Amino acid sequence: MKRKGDNFFWASFSDLMTSLFFIVLVLYVVTYISLKKKEKFLIELNNELEQKLAVYNLVEENLKPLKQDTLLIRYEQQYKRFTLAFDVTFEIGKTQIKDEELKNYFVTASKIQSVGRQLQRTMDNLVRDIAQKPELKNVSYLLIISGYASRLQSANQREDYDLSYQRAYNLWAYWKDIGIDFETDKYKGLIDLQIAGNGWGGVGRFERDPQNFMENETKNQRFIIQIVPKIGNTNLE
Repeated sequence: MKRKGDNFFWASFSDLMTSLFFIVLVLYVVTYISLKKKEKFLIELNNELEQKLAVYNLVEENLKPLKQDTLLIRYEQQYKRFTLAFDVTFEIGKTQIKDEELKNYFVTASKIQSVGRQLQRTMDNLVRDIAQKPELKNVSYLLIISGYASRLQSANQREDYDLSYQRAYNLWAYWKDIGIDFETDKYKGLIDLQIAGNGWGGVGRFERDPQNFMENETKNQRFIIQIVPKIGNTNLE
């Protein structure tokens, strides 16, 4: 004969197992839903990254002509920037691109004009590609024109930083005077132009030659051009 307590135990045990089953079932459903949401997020993130990579590759393709030029522009891979491939040497304390302030003026000015034209062609190609390729619609460019100064024996840091900015500004003004203007309406929304003076700072400066103090230091009177793509949301919807 079964005892009353045995029936109570099995009834309670059955209720406990049923409760545990529902708890496990609920946990499974919650985990499944959470994992599906995570999977969806990862798929969307992967698609976004693939789109940005494709856009980045298109951007790099647009900049290839500049990178391949070694006569006028040199691409410094280590610093991801462009610099003029020829010396730009100013008279001490001078900043303007004109005969009495820039050494070897006629040759240097001609090369500076050619650099501006080539940079303009590159920007025009970017405008054309953005109009033709929807995936580029949220891409713009930060165009930085930086001037540098040499650190001579009688140099003043504050004055040289100002000199380096004035030189960059005068390069921009020189290009603008000959019709190379990166702030016209056709570039609106595409180019964010900045003019900077790095003075004695910045990376990749020429080291001083102990045997000839002026030789390498004078080469630091140069211009750096940086073209930085700014890639926004690539979602085309």
